[in-house]
Amino acid sequence: MEKTLGEFVVALRKADLEVSPAETLDAMHALDIIGVEDKRLLRDSLSIILAKTPEEKASFDVCFERFFSFRHFETAFPIAADGSPNDQGGTLAMAEEGEGDREARSPGKRRRNTIAHFNSKLGHLLLGANQAELSVMMRQAAREVGLERIRTLRERSLYARRILLHMGLGQLDEEIARLEHSGDDNNIATAQRLIEGKRYLVDEVKDFVEEQYLLLVDGTGGRFISEAVSQTKLTNMQVYYFEHIREAVRKLANQLAKRHAKRRKIYNRGHLDVRKTLRRNLQYDGSLFDIKWKQIKLERPKVFVICDVSGSVKNVSRFLLTFLYSLSEVLPRVRAFAFSNELGEVTELFEKFPVDDAIQMSLDDYGKGSTDYGQAFRKFRELALSDVDGRSTIIILGDSRNNYFAPGTAVLKQIAGKARQVIWLNPETRDRWREGDAEMSSYLPFCQYADVCNSLADLERMVSRVLRSAQ
Repeated sequence: MEKTLGEFVVALRKADLEVSPAETLDAMHALDIIGVEDKRLLRDSLSIILAKTPEEKASFDVCFERFFSFRHFETAFPIAADGSPNDQGGTLAMAEEGEGDREARSPGKRRRNTIAHFNSKLGHLLLGANQAELSVMMRQAAREVGLERIRTLRERSLYARRILLHMGLGQLDEEIARLEHSGDDNNIATAQRLIEGKRYLVDEVKDFVEEQYLLLVDGTGGRFISEAVSQTKLTNMQVYYFEHIREAVRKLANQLAKRHAKRRKIYNRGHLDVRKTLRRNLQYDGSLFDIKWKQIKLERPKVFVICDVSGSVKNVSRFLLTFLYSLSEVLPRVRAFAFSNELGEVTELFEKFPVDDAIQMSLDDYGKGSTDYGQAFRKFRELALSDVDGRSTIIILGDSRNNYFAPGTAVLKQIAGKARQVIWLNPETRDRWREGDAEMSSYLPFCQYADVCNSLADLERMVSRVLRSAQ
């Protein structure tokens, strides 16, 4: 039980509960007193010791139910204890007795096919519907194959296969093949029952592995959701997941801010400035009383963001703006412009309202109409070109689909000539950059960097590039 409790504490820590070694020892002492027979008493006692805040207690309850769940092999088992089909598990072939045998029994009495002989232990457990022993076998196999090393949900099938093989799936497959090719009706019926049991077993093991992933990688399931949304195209993202993505964006922004938020001037440490030190100490006849250090000054970049907020592109714009305005510590000067057919500056909205509200207002005000990049570039030139200089980064987010209007390449060339760099982020794949009304081929000569941007990973890579350009 000490080992099991240790594994449970690891799962709690994965669920962001701060459990100390001393609290773990207290929990072990509590187990000596209360035992493990009463599950509710066990949960309440451990909750008092290991969870402090209401939020932690809520996470604790979720983690406890997952960790001490023994529901596997207990519902909808396809084979009954006598080897006959379970009512919940589908239908299998049945045979009636002959007339002579029927008369020897009570009237109307029927018998199902007998089970053919085979040697697979796993098969016998399946046909015997021995849920408890199957559950123990599965958990032992999980330990043997090192399930605790799972790190991504993509490894679920790999570990499920390893567990099944360790439980004896190979021998079971051989027995099924032998029985199916024997030509005997009783053998074939038994093979069919084993196939039903095998399907059920595979589903249960996959569910078990996914459940363990949630415990071993993230006890509350939050990391599971984060992984799911991070691998989904932002243009396909449903509204339900927006809050999860916002939280993921904020975490990424905080990580980037910590990584790049260096002090702009460094005093009294670093590399010695020999020239300044010698010059400063001439008055002391060359004695080095006043040491001078090289000063490093890093200029914060001026960032101008031009976002196409029409149609499906607006989801990418939504999270790009969230990302940039979450980096206020290292990107204090972000001017945002939104457009579809008309462009307008929305920076003031972000100064007056919370980021999420400001983004929604921007989408409502400028997200209607047919997209016209040429008109947007001309309006940007009118509103902001005088403020663009050699420290400015222009970020353009859009699919370049211009509805066959004039592309405005001459204006973009003028903007690029004054800025340090122009970065174009396109939510569409590169093979679509030249299809239909897309104008990327016309805009690419004036961009220092252009890439596909349709995921959180793409946003992080792009923002990291902007921050590195300031060093």
